[in-house]
Amino acid sequence: MASYRVLFIDVGSREYSVREYDAGEVSGPIELGVKLHLEEFETWKKPVYSPDNALVIGAGLFTGTRLYGGHRLVAVFKSPLTRGLHVAAMGGAAYQLNVNIDAFVVTGKSEKPLILKIYDEGDGEPKVDFEEIDELRLLEIWQGYGGEKGVFALQKYLSEKYRGFYEKFNGRSILTGPAAKYTSLGALASITLVKGKIDYGSEEYAARGGPGSILYRAHGVAAIVYGGAFNRGSKRPVELLDTRMINRLFIELAGKPYVTMVIEAGTKYRYNPKLNTGGTLGGNYPHLKIYTPMFNWNMIYLPVDVREKLHELIMKHIWEPFNKEAIETKSWKTCGEPCPIACKKVRKGRFKSDYEPYEGFGPFIGVFDIHESEKIVELVDAYGFDAIETGQVVGFLFDAMYRDLIYPGELGLPEKPSFDPVTYTYEDSKKNARLAITIIENLAWGRNNLLRLIGEKGLRSAAKILDLLYADRVERSGWRFSDLLVYASFGEEGHITPNYYWTPGMVAPLAVLGRYWTLYKGVFLEPEEYAEKAFQRALREMWSDNNGFCRFHRGWLEKTLDKIMEKFYGIKDLDHRYAETYKKILEYQDKAGSPPSFWESRKIIDYLARAAEEYGNQQWALKFRADKVRAAKEWWTRFYNKLIQLLEEYTAEKE
Repeated sequence: MASYRVLFIDVGSREYSVREYDAGEVSGPIELGVKLHLEEFETWKKPVYSPDNALVIGAGLFTGTRLYGGHRLVAVFKSPLTRGLHVAAMGGAAYQLNVNIDAFVVTGKSEKPLILKIYDEGDGEPKVDFEEIDELRLLEIWQGYGGEKGVFALQKYLSEKYRGFYEKFNGRSILTGPAAKYTSLGALASITLVKGKIDYGSEEYAARGGPGSILYRAHGVAAIVYGGAFNRGSKRPVELLDTRMINRLFIELAGKPYVTMVIEAGTKYRYNPKLNTGGTLGGNYPHLKIYTPMFNWNMIYLPVDVREKLHELIMKHIWEPFNKEAIETKSWKTCGEPCPIACKKVRKGRFKSDYEPYEGFGPFIGVFDIHESEKIVELVDAYGFDAIETGQVVGFLFDAMYRDLIYPGELGLPEKPSFDPVTYTYEDSKKNARLAITIIENLAWGRNNLLRLIGEKGLRSAAKILDLLYADRVERSGWRFSDLLVYASFGEEGHITPNYYWTPGMVAPLAVLGRYWTLYKGVFLEPEEYAEKAFQRALREMWSDNNGFCRFHRGWLEKTLDKIMEKFYGIKDLDHRYAETYKKILEYQDKAGSPPSFWESRKIIDYLARAAEEYGNQQWALKFRADKVRAAKEWWTRFYNKLIQLLEEYTAEKE
């Protein structure tokens, strides 16, 4: 049986050590993270920004092989947003982890900001250097260095400071930006370097849930530089190191050559000849159509004809320019590892254009011009924000101003956004983009009291406070701040906003959300059926995440991984194994006081009620018309009860 090798780094004591786990017990970063947080560090009973809130960052047992998409780094941590255990991932970042470890764990707290260097001279012995950086100097770099801001500026600084390291070890970095210092929305960023220089468009973010904020605020680490001369392939099965041998293996397992399966499975993300487009942005807008989230989810209240007109703006001013600038030019890149899918669609040599950030800072906030959205997205990425969560912060604030719950001057803005979908025109994009940029600047640097509240507490808790502070405005408007939001709810305070899909699965009572561990199709099913499909989807997503695979490869991976794991590592029945892990995550959330909880927002319940209507479930549509809250409670309760039943069934099979 193989082992899973972990480097533990205590940045407070400046000590480090290596432990090995039998792969039968721990075979990937999620299993490791759950074990450490639940059993060893017991972070469920400690504050989010405790030095014991271990940031676990790990690869899978296939890193170093020739299997495509298997070089993700996955982070596990107690989230400052959900207040429970969370998972985030970034593509390609393990490709340069040429160190004799599979994961590293950061604990402790450095009084001064640190840059960690993790490396391996080739002898299989990991080493760590602890180098302090003056906080004022770090702020100066984030504000601007080498013509860049934030994480890009920090990478330029590091590329110069550690030039020899990057050249010697083909190094890479994990970076934080000002969002990690001033908010709980901070991401981990990693940028592909070519001969020590930034390869724009290939940058990746592990963002959901605030892992960057944990790295900086809980541990005092601004960046991690890593690389080495260790041959990771020496630890891997020889059959997975040669493409010809892999092709023969896949013909045996699945009846097709490997590369053929990869290309077929990745059609949406590479190039879809039926739509003459590719990537998530190119594929999603023609597919989602009038169900595209717009105006802080307020499109759920709009008639079909208004949504159709708005979608026409999307196709003309976002989708068509994207195709012209990214697809027709074939400006496609990977996340830094060799991969035939080349999912990164890059416009004008720099602008990586994915659906989630361009949607969040596009139609969701009333910007229907891709060139206006790119200005916001580039700033959000530079400052190291979770783009999905931050897009919904801006959408919430625009909605609050639209309803006179917040006045523009209170956010440092000169005017209100154009946020009435009925009177909105394409020309309003410029104004809304300009206002969004001001909000992002103030949020990133903690310059505004109201924005500091949201950045620190998160949207759910901040909205409750605002309901009390501005009770007179709430009474006059008829809308609570809390009612403007759509989010998955955990305990009394925890939340995470959904990915940009109008589907009950994104807010259903599941252990981990804000990612794709759920059914996210546009359907409205009976809660028991929905729970079963969502849980099965969560298990399969864990197949990818715990083994460090990109979910864009799930089409071939889910047909073969169980057989490959058994053949090479003796690990059987992945669904049972990951159901056990999922059950432990839910146990952690319960202990942390952040289990899935019933929704508090009027808009969340409207989001569900309208979905029942839109997706043709007449029985539930009638229930919602009769009593929306009662229907929502019934759906929530039946879904959650079924989830618990499924967990018991899946985990009892081997007992």
